[in-house]
Amino acid sequence: MEALAAHYVHPGTSIVASSGDYGFGPASFPAVLGNVVSVGGTTLTKAPTTARGWTEQAWAGASSACSAYIAKPAWQKDKHCSMRTVSDVSAVADPKTGLAVYDTFGLGDNNGWLVVGGTSLSSPLIAAMITRSGHEIDDAGYIYAHASALYDPVVGSNGYCGNDYLCTAKLGYDAPTGAGTPHGLGAL
Repeated sequence: MEALAAHYVHPGTSIVASSGDYGFGPASFPAVLGNVVSVGGTTLTKAPTTARGWTEQAWAGASSACSAYIAKPAWQKDKHCSMRTVSDVSAVADPKTGLAVYDTFGLGDNNGWLVVGGTSLSSPLIAAMITRSGHEIDDAGYIYAHASALYDPVVGSNGYCGNDYLCTAKLGYDAPTGAGTPHGLGAL
């Protein structure tokens, strides 16, 4: 893994990786690397009577984990994992509430409008928002320092871990949704 980790070091360039779509379990590579922004996922539900217009919770499929091998970066502070915790931030990933895209390629029944999801959706959404913010971030430390500019999903789970923050959304940091989901570009 160390030989591959070197390929993810590009100072001045944001490196973003999906946490994975397997729920609570082992940390996935390269999302577990300290210089990578690890992106988890949420489920969005339309809620017209709320100020935001949506409710959001941890997506059951988004991976989260406590690494067994990668050291915890200085900017990540959570109490039950002494090593690197995955995820840092999140965005919509649930394929049931994902993003509508139009497929012009036309592969069989998958042409026209379709809904996509998974952390393979949330990760590029976060990468695009970082790019749109006008600056690059070398690691997720910037996101944690600006967590007040994120929504904080506080419900949902991606597995069983005794109701711990490593698999259950909580107030503040939790592993399935990280520090939260973007509310504009302030945290990115």
